[in-house]
Amino acid sequence: TSTPTPTPTPIPTPTSTPTPDTAQSMADVVARSRAGVVLIAATSGSGSGFVVDPAGYILTNEHVIAGAGRLTVVLDDGTRLTPQVVAFDAERDIALLRVETTRQLTALPLATEVREGDEVVALGYPLDLQDRMTTTRGIVSAFRTFRGVAYIQTDAATNPGNSGGPLLNLSGEVVGMNTSVRREIQGRDYDAQGIGYAIRFDVLSSRLEILKSGASTDRPTPTSTPRATTPGGAFGPISGSIEHNPDDGSIDLYRTYARLADGIVEARFLNPYSPQEGSWSSGFLFRQGAYNEFHAIIVDDSGRWYHRLRTGDVESTQRLAVNISSHISTSPAGSNHIRIITLGADGWLFINGVYADRLDLSGGLDSGSVSAVGTYFTGHGIAGRSTRFSDLTVRPFRNAYGPRDGSIDHDPDSGFVDTHRTFTSLADGIIEARFLNPYSTQEGDWSSGFLFRSGLGGSNEFHALIVDNDGWWHHRLRAGDVDSTQRLAEEISPHISVSPLGSNHIRLISMGSEGWLFMNGAYVDRLDLSGGLEEGYVSAVGSYFTGHGIAGKSTVFEELTIWSVGDTQ
Repeated sequence: TSTPTPTPTPIPTPTSTPTPDTAQSMADVVARSRAGVVLIAATSGSGSGFVVDPAGYILTNEHVIAGAGRLTVVLDDGTRLTPQVVAFDAERDIALLRVETTRQLTALPLATEVREGDEVVALGYPLDLQDRMTTTRGIVSAFRTFRGVAYIQTDAATNPGNSGGPLLNLSGEVVGMNTSVRREIQGRDYDAQGIGYAIRFDVLSSRLEILKSGASTDRPTPTSTPRATTPGGAFGPISGSIEHNPDDGSIDLYRTYARLADGIVEARFLNPYSPQEGSWSSGFLFRQGAYNEFHAIIVDDSGRWYHRLRTGDVESTQRLAVNISSHISTSPAGSNHIRIITLGADGWLFINGVYADRLDLSGGLDSGSVSAVGTYFTGHGIAGRSTRFSDLTVRPFRNAYGPRDGSIDHDPDSGFVDTHRTFTSLADGIIEARFLNPYSTQEGDWSSGFLFRSGLGGSNEFHALIVDNDGWWHHRLRAGDVDSTQRLAEEISPHISVSPLGSNHIRLISMGSEGWLFMNGAYVDRLDLSGGLEEGYVSAVGSYFTGHGIAGKSTVFEELTIWSVGDTQ
């Protein structure tokens, strides 16, 4: 018998499970979300923010906290907390704060999608109603991208102070962070009228974990293309301008990409107007922390320069130095070239090519970012005006040699300079070491110091910086045989120790055609490096002059160190 063919069992049409409707009324959204919205009050103004993590993380706009002085986060119930600025992304105008509290904060979830036509509600604390949160409603009218950042365009009204607050959908999810942006049309900026913008949720979510790690990103505002920024912190040279905003109470800045521990910061600042029109101040913030921690070097229209250290709020500011300098130009057609060189706890200030003073960098951070300053002091700056700068450059030092201790045997009969060769090639940088005096002047003559920019092709081309037992320092340039030697400088200095138990710490800074000599921590003089080679080897010297040195004796050196801002070999 044949096997009957089974009748196929029909496959049932599945019944779709409807997606639950999570939408709430506008009043419900506001009621359930308001505890997650905060007021961010500063000495210079206020803004809004919202909690994104019950552990105390709060998102807001970077421009709300930039240069704002003391910050206070005010919760919906009036609780006031002092936040820590974890990190910021100035290019996208996002900042992450964190507050410490024993209570569980209400976190607002970030959305995963948003569509044109969705209803939205904007929450925040406008400037004229800081005692209570306000609500405005609208729809998502368009998606826009300005300078690479994705925004939601909405007709929900926003006002000054709403910046940093959330834009929510009817499920209570954050689809964007309200902000004030300017739209660019055919290369020109225009203020948006009757519409609001919010940084889209996917931009916020993609940056949140990066910000939690403490990584900050600054905003470039160049007027010309800079050289590539390296991981070591190099930046520039670049020219640009810094707009004055005298009414917002913050420091007007141009932030570079560079983080610097030790190195060189310099730029030329053009005076924006005459002192009769108003006051101005320009310079640098450096070794700047995540927020309100920095050293500041500022010159102003009174002809003074200032060194300030801030370690927290404005009240923490220390006035480390203030001096009048005849080298500061206050003419409306003038300019001031400011150069700062930093190395550990020491710094050196140069104004218009002239050494101004040593800087005490022992307080504050060991490293941090660098910003050019357009106006620093309250009351300085004129609305609509700007401070132009040129050749803004940041160059870090790299340790090329040492620190190393050693000794150099004297060989007075050889006819050669007694040296310890480092085989380290240097263009610009710092050379330093401490040389112990080998014996008393009654025993014999001695001379110690450095050969630098020594010719790569021959040993008879070099600059020499030498101190001797008579208390003189000598700068010599040799371009070939001994007869080619030029005596560029010879002076006696009270800073040189000639005691048989004494020592001399010699520090030499070289930059292009300029150099500066420091002896036992004191500034001695400027060096002319315009002649000779631009780069070459470095050697420590035990005996330089003919007749110096004693057979069987040696010159001991300590912590011979070379810091380079160029390539090392």
